[in-house]
Amino acid sequence: MLGGAVPMQATDLLAATGAAALGMLAVLHAMVWRAQRQRWALMFTLCMGLGAAYYLADPWLRPVGDQPNPAGSLAGAVLILTLVAAMADYVGLPKRLARRVVVLAVGAGVLALVVRLAGGMPRSGGFLVYAGYFTLLAAMSAWALRREPGRGHGVVLLSVLSYPLAVLAMLAGHVQPDLVRYVIIVPCVMLGMTVLTTGQMRERAAAEQEVLRRRAAEADLRRLNDSLELRVAARTAELQNMVDGLESFNRSVSHDLRGPLGGMAHALRLAREALDQGDQEGAGRLLDAVAEQGEQSNELVHALLALARAGTGELQLQVLPLDRLVAEALAQLPTAGVDTRAVHVAPLPAVKADAGLLRQVLVNLLGNALKFSAAAPSPRVEVGMRPDAAGTAVLTVHDNGVGFDPAAAERLFQPFQRLHGAQFQGSGVGLSIVKRVIERHGGRLWAEAAPGQGATFCFTLGPAPT
Repeated sequence: MLGGAVPMQATDLLAATGAAALGMLAVLHAMVWRAQRQRWALMFTLCMGLGAAYYLADPWLRPVGDQPNPAGSLAGAVLILTLVAAMADYVGLPKRLARRVVVLAVGAGVLALVVRLAGGMPRSGGFLVYAGYFTLLAAMSAWALRREPGRGHGVVLLSVLSYPLAVLAMLAGHVQPDLVRYVIIVPCVMLGMTVLTTGQMRERAAAEQEVLRRRAAEADLRRLNDSLELRVAARTAELQNMVDGLESFNRSVSHDLRGPLGGMAHALRLAREALDQGDQEGAGRLLDAVAEQGEQSNELVHALLALARAGTGELQLQVLPLDRLVAEALAQLPTAGVDTRAVHVAPLPAVKADAGLLRQVLVNLLGNALKFSAAAPSPRVEVGMRPDAAGTAVLTVHDNGVGFDPAAAERLFQPFQRLHGAQFQGSGVGLSIVKRVIERHGGRLWAEAAPGQGATFCFTLGPAPT
Protein backbone atom coordinates (compact mmCIF):
# COMPACT_ATOMS: atom_id res chain seq x y z
CA MET A 1 0.00 0.00 0.00
CA LEU A 2 1.73 3.12 -1.22
CA GLY A 3 -1.11 5.59 -1.57
CA GLY A 4 -4.34 6.55 0.22
CA ALA A 5 -5.38 5.68 3.72
CA VAL A 6 -5.17 2.23 5.13
CA PRO A 7 -8.73 0.80 5.43
CA MET A 8 -10.08 0.62 8.98
CA GLN A 9 -10.85 -3.06 8.61
CA ALA A 10 -7.23 -3.76 7.66
CA THR A 11 -5.84 -1.98 10.72
CA ASP A 12 -8.32 -3.79 12.95
CA LEU A 13 -7.21 -7.10 11.44
CA LEU A 14 -3.52 -6.23 11.92
CA ALA A 15 -4.12 -5.17 15.53
CA ALA A 16 -6.11 -8.34 16.30
CA THR A 17 -3.46 -10.51 14.69
CA GLY A 18 -0.68 -8.75 16.64
CA ALA A 19 -2.62 -9.04 19.90
CA ALA A 20 -3.16 -12.77 19.36
CA ALA A 21 0.49 -13.44 18.42
CA LEU A 22 1.90 -11.39 21.26
CA GLY A 23 -0.56 -12.90 23.73
CA MET A 24 0.45 -16.41 22.70
CA LEU A 25 4.12 -15.49 23.14
CA ALA A 26 3.32 -14.07 26.59
CA VAL A 27 1.79 -17.43 27.55
CA LEU A 28 4.80 -19.37 26.20
CA HIS A 29 7.30 -17.15 28.03
CA ALA A 30 5.23 -17.52 31.21
CA MET A 31 5.47 -21.31 30.86
CA VAL A 32 9.26 -21.04 30.50
CA TRP A 33 9.49 -18.80 33.56
CA ARG A 34 7.34 -21.17 35.60
CA ALA A 35 9.50 -24.16 34.63
CA GLN A 36 12.95 -22.53 34.82
CA ARG A 37 12.50 -19.35 36.87
CA GLN A 38 14.61 -17.38 34.39
CA ARG A 39 14.19 -13.64 34.99
CA TRP A 40 14.40 -12.78 31.30
CA ALA A 41 11.43 -15.11 30.65
CA LEU A 42 9.36 -13.24 33.26
CA MET A 43 10.31 -9.89 31.76
CA PHE A 44 9.43 -11.02 28.23
CA THR A 45 6.13 -12.39 29.59
CA LEU A 46 5.37 -8.89 30.88
CA CYS A 47 6.57 -7.27 27.66
CA MET A 48 4.57 -9.55 25.34
CA GLY A 49 1.53 -9.23 27.59
CA LEU A 50 1.73 -5.43 27.43
CA GLY A 51 2.06 -5.66 23.64
CA ALA A 52 -1.02 -7.87 23.41
CA ALA A 53 -2.99 -5.47 25.61
CA TYR A 54 -1.76 -2.51 23.57
CA TYR A 55 -3.11 -3.91 20.29
CA LEU A 56 -6.32 -5.14 21.90
CA ALA A 57 -6.95 -1.54 22.90
CA ASP A 58 -5.75 -0.24 19.54
CA PRO A 59 -9.03 1.55 18.57
CA TRP A 60 -8.73 3.72 21.67
CA LEU A 61 -4.95 4.30 21.42
CA ARG A 62 -4.60 5.32 17.78
CA PRO A 63 -3.47 8.88 17.03
CA VAL A 64 -5.76 11.13 15.01
CA GLY A 65 -3.80 12.31 12.03
CA ASP A 66 -0.58 13.85 13.24
CA GLN A 67 -2.02 14.59 16.69
CA PRO A 68 -0.68 12.34 19.46
CA ASN A 69 -2.93 10.17 21.60
CA PRO A 70 -1.67 10.64 25.18
CA ALA A 71 -2.81 7.19 26.32
CA GLY A 72 -1.32 5.54 23.23
CA SER A 73 1.96 7.45 23.53
CA LEU A 74 2.29 6.54 27.21
CA ALA A 75 1.44 2.86 26.59
CA GLY A 76 3.92 2.70 23.71
CA ALA A 77 6.67 4.23 25.84
CA VAL A 78 6.04 1.73 28.66
CA LEU A 79 6.06 -1.14 26.14
CA ILE A 80 9.34 -0.19 24.45
CA LEU A 81 11.11 0.55 27.75
CA THR A 82 10.00 -2.83 29.14
CA LEU A 83 11.35 -4.45 25.98
CA VAL A 84 14.73 -2.72 26.45
CA ALA A 85 14.96 -3.90 30.08
CA ALA A 86 13.99 -7.46 29.09
CA MET A 87 16.57 -7.50 26.30
CA ALA A 88 19.34 -6.23 28.59
CA ASP A 89 18.60 -9.06 31.00
CA TYR A 90 18.34 -11.67 28.24
CA VAL A 91 21.70 -10.91 26.60
CA GLY A 92 23.39 -10.85 30.01
CA LEU A 93 24.74 -7.31 30.08
CA PRO A 94 26.94 -6.64 33.14
CA LYS A 95 24.78 -5.21 35.93
CA ARG A 96 26.39 -1.77 35.94
CA LEU A 97 26.14 -1.47 32.14
CA ALA A 98 22.56 -2.78 32.16
CA ARG A 99 21.55 -0.13 34.73
CA ARG A 100 23.12 2.60 32.64
CA VAL A 101 21.36 1.41 29.49
CA VAL A 102 17.97 1.26 31.22
CA VAL A 103 18.42 4.67 32.88
CA LEU A 104 19.47 6.21 29.56
CA ALA A 105 16.52 4.59 27.77
CA VAL A 106 14.04 5.76 30.39
CA GLY A 107 15.45 9.29 30.37
CA ALA A 108 15.33 9.52 26.59
CA GLY A 109 11.84 8.01 26.56
CA VAL A 110 10.44 10.46 29.11
CA LEU A 111 11.96 13.38 27.22
CA ALA A 112 10.58 12.18 23.88
CA LEU A 113 7.15 11.57 25.43
CA VAL A 114 7.00 15.07 26.89
CA VAL A 115 8.06 16.67 23.61
CA ARG A 116 5.59 14.52 21.65
CA LEU A 117 2.65 15.31 23.93
CA ALA A 118 3.57 19.00 23.88
CA GLY A 119 3.25 18.95 20.11
CA GLY A 120 6.92 19.53 19.49
CA MET A 121 7.48 16.26 17.62
CA PRO A 122 5.68 15.10 14.49
CA ARG A 123 4.40 11.55 14.18
CA SER A 124 7.38 10.57 12.03
CA GLY A 125 9.65 11.74 14.86
CA GLY A 126 7.96 9.26 17.18
CA PHE A 127 8.66 6.50 14.68
CA LEU A 128 12.32 7.58 14.63
CA VAL A 129 12.45 7.39 18.44
CA TYR A 130 11.13 3.83 18.30
CA ALA A 131 13.66 3.06 15.56
CA GLY A 132 16.40 4.33 17.87
CA TYR A 133 15.25 1.98 20.61
CA PHE A 134 15.24 -0.97 18.20
CA THR A 135 18.75 0.04 17.11
CA LEU A 136 19.72 -0.15 20.80
CA LEU A 137 18.22 -3.65 20.91
CA ALA A 138 20.25 -4.54 17.83
CA ALA A 139 23.43 -3.27 19.49
CA MET A 140 22.75 -5.47 22.54
CA SER A 141 22.14 -8.44 20.22
CA ALA A 142 25.44 -7.77 18.43
CA TRP A 143 27.23 -7.66 21.80
CA ALA A 144 25.67 -10.99 22.78
CA LEU A 145 26.55 -12.46 19.37
CA ARG A 146 30.20 -11.59 19.88
CA ARG A 147 30.19 -12.97 23.42
CA GLU A 148 28.19 -16.13 22.68
CA PRO A 149 28.56 -17.10 19.01
CA GLY A 150 26.35 -19.87 17.75
CA ARG A 151 23.57 -19.25 20.30
CA GLY A 152 21.01 -17.62 17.93
CA HIS A 153 21.79 -13.98 18.72
CA GLY A 154 22.35 -13.30 15.02
CA VAL A 155 18.69 -14.13 14.31
CA VAL A 156 17.64 -11.78 17.13
CA LEU A 157 19.80 -9.06 15.58
CA LEU A 158 18.14 -9.43 12.16
CA SER A 159 14.64 -9.47 13.68
CA VAL A 160 15.03 -6.19 15.61
CA LEU A 161 16.63 -4.44 12.62
CA SER A 162 13.45 -4.96 10.59
CA TYR A 163 11.66 -2.04 12.31
CA PRO A 164 14.37 0.61 11.69
CA LEU A 165 14.40 -0.55 8.07
CA ALA A 166 10.62 -0.10 7.89
CA VAL A 167 10.93 3.44 9.28
CA LEU A 168 13.58 4.24 6.68
CA ALA A 169 11.26 2.89 4.00
CA MET A 170 8.48 5.15 5.36
CA LEU A 171 10.77 8.18 5.23
CA ALA A 172 11.62 7.27 1.66
CA GLY A 173 7.91 7.16 0.81
CA HIS A 174 7.65 3.42 0.26
CA VAL A 175 5.50 2.62 3.34
CA GLN A 176 2.49 4.55 4.66
CA PRO A 177 2.85 6.03 8.20
CA ASP A 178 -0.42 4.38 9.32
CA LEU A 179 1.07 0.99 8.41
CA VAL A 180 4.36 1.56 10.29
CA ARG A 181 2.37 1.51 13.54
CA TYR A 182 1.65 -2.18 12.89
CA VAL A 183 4.97 -3.05 11.33
CA ILE A 184 6.40 -3.09 14.88
CA ILE A 185 4.37 -6.24 15.50
CA VAL A 186 6.63 -8.20 13.14
CA PRO A 187 9.97 -7.56 14.91
CA CYS A 188 8.27 -7.97 18.30
CA VAL A 189 6.85 -11.36 17.34
CA MET A 190 10.13 -12.40 15.70
CA LEU A 191 12.04 -11.21 18.76
CA GLY A 192 9.72 -13.03 21.15
CA MET A 193 9.90 -16.30 19.18
CA THR A 194 13.66 -16.09 18.67
CA VAL A 195 14.37 -15.27 22.30
CA LEU A 196 12.13 -18.17 23.33
CA THR A 197 14.05 -20.57 21.07
CA THR A 198 17.56 -19.27 21.68
CA GLY A 199 16.86 -19.00 25.40
CA GLN A 200 16.10 -22.72 25.46
CA MET A 201 19.27 -23.35 23.45
CA ARG A 202 21.26 -21.39 26.01
CA GLU A 203 19.67 -23.24 28.90
CA ARG A 204 20.33 -26.57 27.22
CA ALA A 205 23.97 -25.64 26.61
CA ALA A 206 24.27 -24.43 30.22
CA ALA A 207 22.72 -27.69 31.43
CA GLU A 208 25.18 -29.70 29.33
CA GLN A 209 28.06 -27.66 30.72
CA GLU A 210 26.74 -28.23 34.23
CA VAL A 211 26.53 -31.97 33.56
CA LEU A 212 30.11 -31.97 32.30
CA ARG A 213 31.21 -29.91 35.28
CA ARG A 214 29.51 -32.27 37.70
CA ARG A 215 30.98 -35.29 35.97
CA ALA A 216 34.43 -33.72 36.20
CA ALA A 217 33.78 -32.89 39.86
CA GLU A 218 32.69 -36.49 40.49
CA ALA A 219 35.81 -37.77 38.75
CA ASP A 220 37.95 -35.41 40.82
CA LEU A 221 36.15 -36.56 43.95
CA ARG A 222 36.72 -40.21 43.05
CA ARG A 223 40.40 -39.51 42.41
CA LEU A 224 40.58 -37.62 45.69
CA ASN A 225 38.91 -40.49 47.52
CA ASP A 226 41.26 -42.98 45.90
CA SER A 227 44.22 -40.79 46.77
CA LEU A 228 42.89 -40.36 50.29
CA GLU A 229 42.48 -44.12 50.67
CA LEU A 230 46.03 -44.63 49.46
CA ARG A 231 47.31 -41.98 51.88
CA VAL A 232 45.31 -43.51 54.70
CA ALA A 233 46.64 -46.96 53.82
CA ALA A 234 50.18 -45.61 53.60
CA ARG A 235 49.79 -43.75 56.88
CA THR A 236 48.30 -46.84 58.52
CA ALA A 237 51.20 -48.91 57.26
CA GLU A 238 53.61 -46.27 58.51
CA LEU A 239 51.94 -46.23 61.92
CA GLN A 240 51.99 -50.02 62.02
CA ASN A 241 55.68 -49.93 61.20
CA MET A 242 56.17 -47.43 64.00
CA VAL A 243 54.26 -49.68 66.40
CA ASP A 244 56.29 -52.68 65.28
CA GLY A 245 59.43 -50.61 65.62
CA LEU A 246 58.47 -49.53 69.13
CA GLU A 247 57.77 -53.12 70.10
CA SER A 248 61.12 -54.16 68.67
CA PHE A 249 62.73 -51.20 70.39
CA ASN A 250 61.27 -52.30 73.71
CA ARG A 251 62.60 -55.79 73.14
CA SER A 252 65.99 -54.42 72.15
CA VAL A 253 66.15 -52.11 75.14
CA SER A 254 65.13 -54.92 77.47
CA HIS A 255 67.54 -57.40 75.93
CA ASP A 256 70.35 -55.66 74.05
CA LEU A 257 70.74 -52.74 76.44
CA ARG A 258 69.55 -54.05 79.78
CA GLY A 259 71.66 -57.19 79.49
CA PRO A 260 74.95 -55.37 78.73
CA LEU A 261 74.20 -52.67 81.31
CA GLY A 262 73.49 -55.31 83.94
CA GLY A 263 76.65 -57.16 82.93
CA MET A 264 78.67 -53.97 83.11
CA ALA A 265 77.37 -53.24 86.60
CA HIS A 266 78.19 -56.79 87.74
CA ALA A 267 81.66 -56.64 86.13
CA LEU A 268 82.38 -53.33 87.83
CA ARG A 269 81.47 -54.78 91.23
CA LEU A 270 83.77 -57.76 90.56
CA ALA A 271 86.52 -55.38 89.44
CA ARG A 272 86.16 -53.43 92.66
CA GLU A 273 86.40 -56.64 94.70
CA ALA A 274 89.50 -57.68 92.69
CA LEU A 275 91.11 -54.33 93.39
CA ASP A 276 90.28 -54.63 97.08
CA GLN A 277 92.04 -58.01 97.06
CA GLY A 278 95.00 -56.60 95.13
CA ASP A 279 94.22 -58.57 91.96
CA GLN A 280 94.99 -55.83 89.44
CA GLU A 281 95.28 -58.23 86.50
CA GLY A 282 91.80 -59.65 87.11
CA ALA A 283 90.38 -56.15 87.59
CA GLY A 284 91.95 -55.08 84.27
CA ARG A 285 90.32 -57.97 82.40
CA LEU A 286 86.96 -57.07 83.93
CA LEU A 287 87.37 -53.40 82.99
CA ASP A 288 88.23 -54.39 79.39
CA ALA A 289 84.97 -56.39 79.28
CA VAL A 290 83.09 -53.36 80.60
CA ALA A 291 84.63 -51.16 77.88
CA GLU A 292 83.66 -53.65 75.17
CA GLN A 293 80.07 -53.82 76.45
CA GLY A 294 79.97 -50.01 76.57
CA GLU A 295 81.11 -49.72 72.95
CA GLN A 296 78.44 -52.19 71.83
CA SER A 297 75.77 -50.25 73.72
CA ASN A 298 77.02 -47.01 72.20
CA GLU A 299 76.80 -48.52 68.69
CA LEU A 300 73.23 -49.60 69.38
CA VAL A 301 72.26 -46.10 70.53
CA HIS A 302 73.82 -44.60 67.39
CA ALA A 303 71.88 -47.11 65.28
CA LEU A 304 68.63 -46.11 67.00
CA LEU A 305 69.33 -42.41 66.35
CA ALA A 306 70.07 -43.16 62.68
CA LEU A 307 66.78 -45.07 62.39
CA ALA A 308 64.90 -42.08 63.84
CA ARG A 309 66.63 -39.60 61.50
CA ALA A 310 65.82 -41.77 58.45
CA GLY A 311 62.10 -41.20 58.96
CA THR A 312 62.08 -37.46 59.72
CA GLY A 313 63.21 -34.21 58.16
CA GLU A 314 62.65 -32.80 54.68
CA LEU A 315 64.27 -34.52 51.73
CA GLN A 316 66.93 -32.46 49.95
CA LEU A 317 66.54 -33.91 46.46
CA GLN A 318 69.23 -33.39 43.84
CA VAL A 319 70.63 -35.21 40.84
CA LEU A 320 73.52 -37.42 42.02
CA PRO A 321 76.05 -39.54 40.09
CA LEU A 322 75.49 -42.93 41.72
CA ASP A 323 78.99 -44.26 41.05
CA ARG A 324 80.50 -41.33 42.98
CA LEU A 325 78.06 -41.92 45.85
CA VAL A 326 79.13 -45.61 45.98
CA ALA A 327 82.76 -44.56 46.24
CA GLU A 328 81.92 -42.17 49.10
CA ALA A 329 80.00 -44.94 50.89
CA LEU A 330 82.95 -47.34 50.60
CA ALA A 331 85.22 -44.68 52.06
CA GLN A 332 82.93 -44.41 55.11
CA LEU A 333 83.02 -48.14 55.89
CA PRO A 334 85.16 -49.13 58.89
CA THR A 335 88.53 -50.41 57.67
CA ALA A 336 88.88 -53.22 60.24
CA GLY A 337 88.04 -56.60 58.67
CA VAL A 338 86.75 -55.04 55.42
CA ASP A 339 88.39 -55.52 52.03
CA THR A 340 86.81 -53.00 49.69
CA ARG A 341 88.75 -54.50 46.79
CA ALA A 342 86.08 -57.20 46.77
CA VAL A 343 83.53 -54.59 45.64
CA HIS A 344 82.98 -54.37 41.86
CA VAL A 345 80.90 -51.43 40.61
CA ALA A 346 79.28 -51.48 37.16
CA PRO A 347 78.52 -48.21 35.29
CA LEU A 348 75.63 -46.59 37.12
CA PRO A 349 73.13 -43.86 36.18
CA ALA A 350 72.44 -40.58 37.91
CA VAL A 351 69.56 -40.59 40.36
CA LYS A 352 67.44 -37.93 42.03
CA ALA A 353 67.72 -38.38 45.79
CA ASP A 354 68.81 -36.97 49.12
CA ALA A 355 72.60 -37.35 49.13
CA GLY A 356 73.02 -37.96 52.87
CA LEU A 357 70.24 -40.51 53.17
CA LEU A 358 71.13 -42.41 49.99
CA ARG A 359 74.78 -42.53 51.08
CA GLN A 360 73.61 -44.10 54.35
CA VAL A 361 71.64 -46.70 52.33
CA LEU A 362 74.74 -47.65 50.36
CA VAL A 363 76.91 -47.75 53.50
CA ASN A 364 74.47 -50.15 55.15
CA LEU A 365 73.99 -52.39 52.09
CA LEU A 366 77.69 -52.53 51.22
CA GLY A 367 78.64 -53.09 54.87
CA ASN A 368 76.18 -55.98 55.12
CA ALA A 369 77.36 -57.50 51.83
CA LEU A 370 81.02 -57.35 52.90
CA LYS A 371 80.22 -58.70 56.37
CA PHE A 372 78.21 -61.71 55.19
CA SER A 373 80.60 -62.60 52.34
CA ALA A 374 83.81 -62.26 54.39
CA ALA A 375 83.97 -66.01 55.09
CA ALA A 376 83.63 -66.96 51.39
CA PRO A 377 86.80 -68.36 49.70
CA SER A 378 86.80 -65.39 47.29
CA PRO A 379 84.54 -62.63 48.68
CA ARG A 380 82.81 -60.64 45.95
CA VAL A 381 80.30 -57.81 46.09
CA GLU A 382 78.75 -56.44 42.89
CA VAL A 383 76.90 -53.14 42.55
CA GLY A 384 74.92 -52.78 39.34
CA MET A 385 71.67 -51.89 37.65
CA ARG A 386 68.98 -53.78 35.74
CA PRO A 387 65.57 -52.79 34.34
CA ASP A 388 62.40 -54.37 35.69
CA ALA A 389 59.39 -55.45 33.60
CA ALA A 390 58.13 -51.86 33.45
CA GLY A 391 61.52 -50.50 32.38
CA THR A 392 62.25 -48.87 35.76
CA ALA A 393 65.91 -48.83 36.79
CA VAL A 394 66.53 -51.30 39.63
CA LEU A 395 69.77 -50.82 41.60
CA THR A 396 71.27 -54.01 43.02
CA VAL A 397 73.89 -54.96 45.61
CA HIS A 398 74.85 -58.65 45.31
CA ASP A 399 77.21 -60.71 47.46
CA ASN A 400 78.37 -64.34 47.43
CA GLY A 401 78.03 -64.76 51.19
CA VAL A 402 75.96 -67.00 53.44
CA GLY A 403 72.58 -65.94 52.06
CA PHE A 404 69.33 -66.62 53.93
CA ASP A 405 65.99 -68.38 53.65
CA PRO A 406 63.75 -66.43 51.18
CA ALA A 407 60.73 -67.11 53.39
CA ALA A 408 62.30 -64.90 56.04
CA ALA A 409 63.07 -62.01 53.67
CA GLU A 410 60.38 -59.67 55.08
CA ARG A 411 61.80 -60.02 58.59
CA LEU A 412 65.08 -58.56 57.38
CA PHE A 413 63.61 -55.07 57.15
CA GLN A 414 62.01 -55.04 60.59
CA PRO A 415 64.00 -53.31 63.33
CA PHE A 416 66.24 -55.48 65.54
CA GLN A 417 65.70 -58.68 63.55
CA ARG A 418 68.80 -60.87 63.12
CA LEU A 419 68.31 -63.92 60.90
CA HIS A 420 71.78 -65.26 61.76
CA GLY A 421 71.59 -64.60 65.51
CA ALA A 422 74.84 -63.63 67.22
CA GLN A 423 76.95 -65.28 64.50
CA PHE A 424 77.45 -61.85 62.90
CA GLN A 425 77.78 -58.62 64.79
CA GLY A 426 75.31 -55.83 64.21
CA SER A 427 72.55 -53.74 65.77
CA GLY A 428 69.71 -55.18 63.68
CA VAL A 429 68.49 -51.79 62.43
CA GLY A 430 70.66 -51.23 59.34
CA LEU A 431 68.17 -52.68 56.85
CA SER A 432 65.29 -50.95 58.64
CA ILE A 433 67.06 -47.66 57.94
CA VAL A 434 67.47 -48.66 54.29
CA LYS A 435 63.74 -49.47 54.00
CA ARG A 436 62.61 -46.18 55.49
CA VAL A 437 64.89 -44.13 53.26
CA ILE A 438 63.85 -45.97 50.07
CA GLU A 439 60.14 -45.62 50.86
CA ARG A 440 60.56 -41.90 51.58
CA HIS A 441 61.99 -41.57 48.08
CA GLY A 442 58.90 -43.27 46.61
CA GLY A 443 60.81 -46.45 45.77
CA ARG A 444 60.64 -50.15 46.58
CA LEU A 445 63.05 -52.46 48.40
CA TRP A 446 63.26 -56.25 48.32
CA ALA A 447 65.78 -59.04 48.70
CA GLU A 448 66.54 -62.21 46.71
CA ALA A 449 68.62 -64.98 48.29
CA ALA A 450 69.10 -68.66 49.06
CA PRO A 451 71.03 -70.27 51.94
CA GLY A 452 74.71 -70.55 51.08
CA GLN A 453 74.25 -68.85 47.68
CA GLY A 454 74.61 -65.19 48.60
CA ALA A 455 72.01 -62.40 48.58
CA THR A 456 70.92 -59.58 46.29
CA PHE A 457 69.28 -56.45 47.65
CA CYS A 458 67.27 -54.52 45.05
CA PHE A 459 65.71 -51.07 45.22
CA THR A 460 64.21 -48.34 43.06
CA LEU A 461 64.07 -44.59 43.68
CA GLY A 462 60.90 -43.52 41.91
CA PRO A 463 60.93 -41.40 38.71
CA ALA A 464 64.25 -40.82 36.97
CA PRO A 465 65.64 -37.27 37.02
CA THR A 466 64.78 -35.03 34.09
